Amino acid sequence: MISSMAWFIVGATIILILSLPVYTITLAIITILRAKWRHHRDNHNTDFHGKNPNNSTTASSPWSHIRTSFFQGTVFHIRHRPVIHAFKYPLYFAVVELDEASELFGTDNVHSSSSSSAEQQRQQTQTLNPSGTLWPLSSIMLLRDIDHLKNGEGISNNTTSAASESRHNLSMRDRICNLVHERTNGKLDLRSCCSSTNERENRRKIILVTHLMYYGYCFNPVSLFFILKPTNGNNDEGKEDQYKEGEEGIDAEEIEAIVVEVSNTPWNEMSIYVLHPDSVDTLEHTVYPRAPSSASFSTTANNATTKFNTTIHRYRWRKNFHVSPFMTMDFDYDWKFQVSCNRIKVEATMIRRPLDDGVGQGLVVEKEENVKSANTFDNKNTNDSQLYFTAGFDIQRTNLHPPTFKYPLQLAFIILRFPIYCFIIQLWIHYEAFKLLMKGVQFIPHPQGSETGASRAIAAVMRPIFGAMEVAEIWWSRWKSRGRGGECKSKDA
Repeated sequence: MISSMAWFIVGATIILILSLPVYTITLAIITILRAKWRHHRDNHNTDFHGKNPNNSTTASSPWSHIRTSFFQGTVFHIRHRPVIHAFKYPLYFAVVELDEASELFGTDNVHSSSSSSAEQQRQQTQTLNPSGTLWPLSSIMLLRDIDHLKNGEGISNNTTSAASESRHNLSMRDRICNLVHERTNGKLDLRSCCSSTNERENRRKIILVTHLMYYGYCFNPVSLFFILKPTNGNNDEGKEDQYKEGEEGIDAEEIEAIVVEVSNTPWNEMSIYVLHPDSVDTLEHTVYPRAPSSASFSTTANNATTKFNTTIHRYRWRKNFHVSPFMTMDFDYDWKFQVSCNRIKVEATMIRRPLDDGVGQGLVVEKEENVKSANTFDNKNTNDSQLYFTAGFDIQRTNLHPPTFKYPLQLAFIILRFPIYCFIIQLWIHYEAFKLLMKGVQFIPHPQGSETGASRAIAAVMRPIFGAMEVAEIWWSRWKSRGRGGECKSKDA
């Protein structure tokens, strides 16, 4: 009976794996046919009324203006202490422009910012298409409001019922602007950028680097909201340049603020850091300007090793959230961020603070007034601090041309490479955690004693392993001491 059940499970798993590509491609084709039908209907109505309000041509696709894309690359982790442990894995992120989110994934899943220019231009499309232009493909790769800002960040504490209903209908864009305003004590107010009548001058682009919900499951170790402001008076008029290779279109926007959204495993908690020179979270901020000469720069997939010549924003802030069960809380984060239209690079280090720095868990740390020089800031291995951990990712845009009607197929082929990517991330995390345990790295429980079903299950599995490792360590110590005692006796004789 057990054997029959096992074979049934194996057979069902094989059938499911083999059917995923067919199912995914079928949904992509249906999405394309649905878009073409709607496009044909809209053009027919336009011709019937004798005018085209959107000034679009019959040849353009409904996604030709879309800048949301998958970015592919690699992620690496290096642990320097107390043992050396490193790994590198392939990676892909969805890079979503929040102004496009409700259009692609539907207002049923992503609340729209009705006052934004992109929303105003496509208000009619969204009203008639609450499921989004990527439906039904979006049923297996979906962005949802409920997967981000889970602790209510960016929502005011107004207690009236009407206001409460309004608060929970806020878009992610609105909530990010509110959150930045709160964490900077009002010094950076981007809320007017969501409703300003002068949007061409004040417009801010917000892009979200994240994992979508794939096949019904979503897990994000880290998501990044980049708030970008135009440089040198640039605005959306030159957005078509983003798809050009090389430097054209690069740095049309620059980083103004970053919101880092961190989740932990297996406690299923989330914490938010707002990075800006005036943020209460920020200890230090350094900007490394773009080099004057950048003729060798390229963002093409075939030339990924060339220098990424863009402005680097570097932030240091206190760790106040338990993420890894192999790291204590007495660390500082030190991250570098580089963003262009076609490439995103993030490098992160964790530096252990000196024990006598006067900073304890739960204490408020005042922001340092003077930013250190680049040389001092780069020196991690001083007597006062120790470099423990380095990680990062380097990802590049998969489509270097404006999306056509093949856009859903392009997305489908990418997710088919790792169809259950969020689940794979969980497997990688626990596999590497097991390797750390085997290397003798100490397990650090949650400082607040937080427990979930997953953490209790892991504890139940690992408890006998910890016990066996402890017994083996005691046995090994005794055996070594006996061996040394024998050597001493033989020498005395």
